[in-house]
Amino acid sequence: MDIEPFLQLSLSNLQIYALFAILGSYLVATLSDLRYQSAQVEFLEVWVFFAFVALVIDIFSILIGNMPIMPIAVKWGLILIFSVLSHKSVGVYFHLATGDVFAAAAFSALLPIGLIVIFYVLLKIVNTFLKPILKAIGSRGGYPFMPVVLVSAGLVIALALWGLSHF
Repeated sequence: MDIEPFLQLSLSNLQIYALFAILGSYLVATLSDLRYQSAQVEFLEVWVFFAFVALVIDIFSILIGNMPIMPIAVKWGLILIFSVLSHKSVGVYFHLATGDVFAAAAFSALLPIGLIVIFYVLLKIVNTFLKPILKAIGSRGGYPFMPVVLVSAGLVIALALWGLSHF
């Protein structure tokens, strides 16, 4: 079985613009999170809308016959599972606020299955390294998580563009 389609980041022009838009929102939210340990609720609304639109586009692609159902179902199943397990109400994988969960989900919506898994693994790894530094900035036992999302997203893009092509 060829695993390359599960790891290959091939984006249309519209998806590339969406990627830059989402990364720009991450950058601003990261600065807000570092300053106030809270990103504004408008970021959450943007990320929920972004993920919803991506889901609708994927469903539409299935309906018109451009995409098979199984990869899309697995993709969104993974996003849902990681999101639920990462939310503070469940707290199995992470213990994140809703905004942080949707930030990760919005980025994942642009990724193929393999890169979604790599992204969430990188979130865990990057969090391990940045958490001690970010805890010094945080308050009430918490810490800003958007820097972890931003760095992990950047690493996934770098891996997809340069690193995975060598395997």
